[in-house]
Amino acid sequence: MASSSTGWSAGRWSHAVARRSPSRSRRSVRSGLPTLRRPSGWTALATGCAIALVVVALSGSPRVGAVSVTGTRHVTPAAIVAATGLVGRPVFSTSAADARAAVLRLPAIRDAQVRLSLPDAAQVDVIERVAIGRWVTGQVEWYVDPEGVLFGSIDPAGAPSLRVIDDRAATRTCAGTTGGRCVDPAVVAGALRLARIGPGELRADELRPEVHVDPTQGLVLRSGAGWEIRFGTPDDLELKLSNAKKVLSDNPTRRLDYVDVRSPDRIVFSPR
Repeated sequence: MASSSTGWSAGRWSHAVARRSPSRSRRSVRSGLPTLRRPSGWTALATGCAIALVVVALSGSPRVGAVSVTGTRHVTPAAIVAATGLVGRPVFSTSAADARAAVLRLPAIRDAQVRLSLPDAAQVDVIERVAIGRWVTGQVEWYVDPEGVLFGSIDPAGAPSLRVIDDRAATRTCAGTTGGRCVDPAVVAGALRLARIGPGELRADELRPEVHVDPTQGLVLRSGAGWEIRFGTPDDLELKLSNAKKVLSDNPTRRLDYVDVRSPDRIVFSPR
């Protein structure tokens, strides 16, 4: 009995081992193979971009061929296009910000927007400065805006007829041949206020009033009859003008060389 019991027991365990052996063998084979995964969405996108860049590199980058310009009056569209430097530049390596900065260096331009469009186009929209008068330095007549920027224009009717003559060498040097931010806005406002004074408004012999910015006397109104009014700085300009009008009304025919109202508290006129 003992012998048969031992034989039965051995046979049972041998059968169990035989059943498990194939299972262990199959697991060992599977674990040795590499795991295959499907590509993620980001991987596919990156691959697509890389392929697109290769195609572009092989086919050559498109270059800017057409530049459209809007908003010009004082400057020609051709001058805007030339300033951008966009024509012929590769679209993918061209900076719209750099082109905008170049356009803004033109004194007549106050703001600009530059857009690049595929395959080979660009759009430039400009906002020009508003001319409020004419500013003469030497032999050149500029337009001037409220900020004191002097600029040229292709439009002869692009500014009011108010005219100021600036006799200061510093203004001529600043303006050069292209213009720029050269005049104190307060001086611009004061000088153009005086330029609105019409013939005969101050005195009967004031036939050809002309406003100057003098390097020594400041704002000066010359009557065209041999006398002038010296205002100095534009501060308290209306009070100074009122004082000058009183002197002139009290002396309607008196010969004068000048009336000096630079100090509202001390009015001087010559000859006395």
